[in-house]
Amino acid sequence: MALLNILRDIRTLFTKNDPLNDLWYIVACSAITSLNHPEDVEPVYKLVEQTIDESSKLNTNEKEDAKVKAVLRMREGILKSFIASGFPKTINGLRHLNIATPDIIKAKLPQTPIRHEESWEEISQQRERGKSLFAKIYDKHTNRVTNDMYTYYPDLAYVAINQLYGPIVSNTSVLTGKESSLILVTGLKSQDIALQLRGHAWGAIHQGATREELNNISTMVELLCKHYNITIPKAKL
Repeated sequence: MALLNILRDIRTLFTKNDPLNDLWYIVACSAITSLNHPEDVEPVYKLVEQTIDESSKLNTNEKEDAKVKAVLRMREGILKSFIASGFPKTINGLRHLNIATPDIIKAKLPQTPIRHEESWEEISQQRERGKSLFAKIYDKHTNRVTNDMYTYYPDLAYVAINQLYGPIVSNTSVLTGKESSLILVTGLKSQDIALQLRGHAWGAIHQGATREELNNISTMVELLCKHYNITIPKAKL
């Protein structure tokens, strides 16, 4: 099956009960990047662009604004996916999104980072936000997970909470907490990392995700794995 048809099927998965649901292209980019096919981020953008262009409810300026919003969301989704998939894959995914993005849209995108660490107050706020999110995701298992990471290597827990959850995952200026959790779930499912997938699936539910959304992610990953001739992950959601 051609990739474009698969992407349309993925879009249908997420929009069948909610035509305005735009989660599909964020998690699709995350899965494609995690599966190490960053070049296919480009057709995801093209399909999003086509969908916007075909809308009869938007004028020209509104269509441009919708594309800017979509690129921002795709950028942020691919960036956050590095926590599950690794930084090199994220770099490559963002590179191909940049290739696909028209200059007229690039001109409207932020030219400076959306994250700031210009004062100790900002850093402290990020860290507290990260701790709160970590506790929300792991719930009653928070202390055990934290202690386990300290046992493996004290710096592991420090980096996870202060460098990953604080400035990266817990930032909701572009994506919601639920969307951010589903990105991590997508990356872990794509790479068949069962132990962490189980925890983050429950974490996504704590953030407002539904069982249907988790099932849709599982189906999406299977569709893409079949397309790329990759072994379908055994880890269950």
